[in-house]
Amino acid sequence: MYSSMQRIVSAAVLIAIFSGCTSSSEEMPVKPGIKEDSSRQEIKSTGVRTIIARTKEFTTTINSNGKVRSLKEQQFIAQAGGNIIDCNAEAGARCTAGVLILQMETTLLEIKVNRATQALFNGQKEYESLLLGYESLLKDKDSGQAANIKKKLRISAGMLAAEQDAKEAGYELSKCSVRAPFDGILSDVRVRKGQFVKPGDELFNIYDPEDLILVVKVLESDVGMLKKEMGSVISPISYPDRSYDARVYEINPHVGEDGMVEVKLKINSFGPQGQKNTLFPGMNCTATIKVPLEKALVIPRDAVVMRSGRAVVFTMESGVAKWNYVTTGRESGAEIEVRQGLFPGAKVITTNNLQLSHDAPVQEIMDSVTRN
Repeated sequence: MYSSMQRIVSAAVLIAIFSGCTSSSEEMPVKPGIKEDSSRQEIKSTGVRTIIARTKEFTTTINSNGKVRSLKEQQFIAQAGGNIIDCNAEAGARCTAGVLILQMETTLLEIKVNRATQALFNGQKEYESLLLGYESLLKDKDSGQAANIKKKLRISAGMLAAEQDAKEAGYELSKCSVRAPFDGILSDVRVRKGQFVKPGDELFNIYDPEDLILVVKVLESDVGMLKKEMGSVISPISYPDRSYDARVYEINPHVGEDGMVEVKLKINSFGPQGQKNTLFPGMNCTATIKVPLEKALVIPRDAVVMRSGRAVVFTMESGVAKWNYVTTGRESGAEIEVRQGLFPGAKVITTNNLQLSHDAPVQEIMDSVTRN
C-alpha cells in the first residue's frame, strides 16, 4: 500500500512540473488597445516655436526720467516797491510780447522825473550863458582843448548832474511797469491788484509752450553713444498712454558726482489735437532714446536661457535641440544682440526652452503666426 501511495505522489509532482514548464514557455497575448511597457516606447518630442537668426540693423535704447522745461522761461522779481494799481497776471493766461502785465503806483517817481527834467532844462540854459563868455577863447583852441573847456562849463552849470538825475529817475520809473518779453503763458502768479510789493518779491513766471525740452540724466557709460538729433520718445507719468516725439538737443560735457550726464531732449511734436497743453514745465516724464548701432545678429530675448551662469541658445537641427553657448550684447525691447556662439540662418528655439537638454527631440509648432 505504501508503494502505491508513493507512486501517486510522484505522478502528481511530475504533472505539476510539466504544467509549470508548459505555461512559462507560452507568451501571453497582448490585449488590443494596451500599450507595451514604457521602457519600450519612444521619448515624446517637445513642441517648440522657432525663428531664423538674421543680421540686421540693431537699435538699442537708453531709458531715463526727467522734468519738462522751456527754453524760453523767465521769473519776474519786483525791481521797485509800491502798490500794484493794475495787474493782468493770471495763472495759465497767454500773453503777447510787449503787452503790459503789471503796473505799480508811480506818482512819486513821476514827480522825481519832472524835477530832474526841470533841473536839466535850467542847467542847459546856464551852460549856454557860460559858453557865450568863452566864445573868443574857444576859437584859439584845438578840438581836444575845446571839448575839455565845454565839459567844465557843463559841470559848472550843473548840467551833467541834472542829466544823471533825469536818467536815474527815468530808470526807476521804468521798473514800475512789467511787460511780456515774449509770447508765452503765465505761471506761479503770486500778486494781484491792490497788493503792496517790496523790491525782491517774486511776481510770476512766463514760459514759451512752443519751445519745451525734457531734461534727463544718462549714465556716463552710455552717453558716449549719444549724438545730437538722435530720436527719442517721451511720455508723461501722469498720462502714460500719450507719447511725444523728441530729439537730442544738448549733451552737457560734464559728469556729475553721481556718475550721470545731463541731456536735454527737444520736444518736436505735441501729440494729437487737443493735447498740446498737456505738457508744461515741471512735469515728470519718461524718455526712451533710440540709439542706432551697426548691423548685428539679433534674436528674441526669450530665446536666451541661463545655465550654470552662462547664456545658452537652443537651435533646432534634424528634429533635435542643440545646445549653444553664446555671448550676448545690448538689448532693445524684446530683442537682444548675439556677438558670439551663433550664426545667421540658424533655426533658434524661442519657446519651451527652459526644460530642454542637448539632443532632446523637438517638434516645431506650426500656427497662423509667421515668425521671422
